[in-house]
Amino acid sequence: MAEGAWYCVRQRAGPLVKECRALRPSYSKMDTPDVRKEKAEIKRNSGDSSVCRTRRDRLELRLALFGQDGVFYTLTFDREHNPQSLEETRRRWKAYRYQPRKWTGHQDIDYIYLIEGRHGDHRYHIHAVLRESQFPPAVVRYLWPFGTDVDDQPLLRGKKDSYARLAEYMNKEKSDGVVLPLDKKLWVVSRSLRRQLPPLEKWRSCSGVIEIPPGAIVLQEQPLYRNRFGCYTYAKWFVPPLDERARARANNLGIEWNK
Repeated sequence: MAEGAWYCVRQRAGPLVKECRALRPSYSKMDTPDVRKEKAEIKRNSGDSSVCRTRRDRLELRLALFGQDGVFYTLTFDREHNPQSLEETRRRWKAYRYQPRKWTGHQDIDYIYLIEGRHGDHRYHIHAVLRESQFPPAVVRYLWPFGTDVDDQPLLRGKKDSYARLAEYMNKEKSDGVVLPLDKKLWVVSRSLRRQLPPLEKWRSCSGVIEIPPGAIVLQEQPLYRNRFGCYTYAKWFVPPLDERARARANNLGIEWNK
């Protein structure tokens, strides 16, 4: 095989690594529709898009930037403070997020937040991911002025869990044009967190084997897929060792870590 024939991409984010290697075809003006379809299958499932294709993929990477320091909060309004619109809910979140900054003195706030309002009792509520080192649960509860219902959960709930589970959950509610307008983002990432995502690594290799380091927690492995125009393989893992804080936080909530 020619030197450097494999096109490789790797994206790191906190403890998460996603990598794809592929032999990618080139398009030609002479390609028939069937040929282009087969080539597109390889192109679509390899390269840059293979590690960050969907909204869930993009959110998974941002969640991974929290490492083991992230806490997933559900902030609920009591009936006295129940907002009547998405914009009102957003204004209250913007006002609230500065309170922990004044309390702790942190200037750059790492957060991801999501406003929901269609399931449960159909009242607006906020999901937010914050750093425990910046805003411990006790501080978040103390500073939340719109009710007493503040729930906190670890980002990882077990050894075999991944950030993809929470990313899927935070993308479950779709814009409906009424409760959640079609032109509004469902989840928002702070600028300080966005800046922490490392650039995508790209290189050429003579090998299509993805080398997962010893001790890594393998989350996904795509066996080599091949058609007559190319092939690709994909893997996702946590780099070793996984921080023990994740295990301790899960145990404190009665979650069996090894499941």
